[in-house]
Amino acid sequence: MRKRFIFCVFLAASACATVESPVSDRSAAVQRYENMSSSMLWAEQQSTTSALDLALIEAELATRGQTQSGSAYLGKRSSSSVGQVRYSRNTASSGSDRNCSDFRSPGAAQKFFLAAGGPASDPNGLDRDGDGFACEWGTSLRATARRARPAPAPVRVTSSRCYTGPRGGTYTLTASGNKNYDGC
Repeated sequence: MRKRFIFCVFLAASACATVESPVSDRSAAVQRYENMSSSMLWAEQQSTTSALDLALIEAELATRGQTQSGSAYLGKRSSSSVGQVRYSRNTASSGSDRNCSDFRSPGAAQKFFLAAGGPASDPNGLDRDGDGFACEWGTSLRATARRARPAPAPVRVTSSRCYTGPRGGTYTLTASGNKNYDGC
């Protein structure tokens, strides 16, 4: 539940623009999620409509070592956007450049990245490809989602029914309705 500020300009026609919440509000959101129980985080992960909140929640769950709860899993709603360039990045390195090796896990790097202004801003150079996922966090999400997704249900083959013809011969019916005398 991020705060948004709406600024309206009244000229000949009124126009309003929505501006993302400042980083200080993000820090409050990070702290709020840190203080939530894991079960509450999983409930929020399934119901939030905010992409930023979803990213913050998943990063917090990952730092706790939690990847799945019942039918919910990390990446269930977010892994499809991994690798899609969504934000332009300045390739010039800033003085506050952090390395992915500075973090104990990709989830911890993602949490730091989001608290520092990501995904729209990347002042520490952790998301150089601009997909909104820092330090291979997207790859981790995809791997978790792949492991957690239920396997497709096997195709059930019904036992073929053997029929007896008028002269005593046996046959089965094919999918197209033809008689198969080699099937019994």
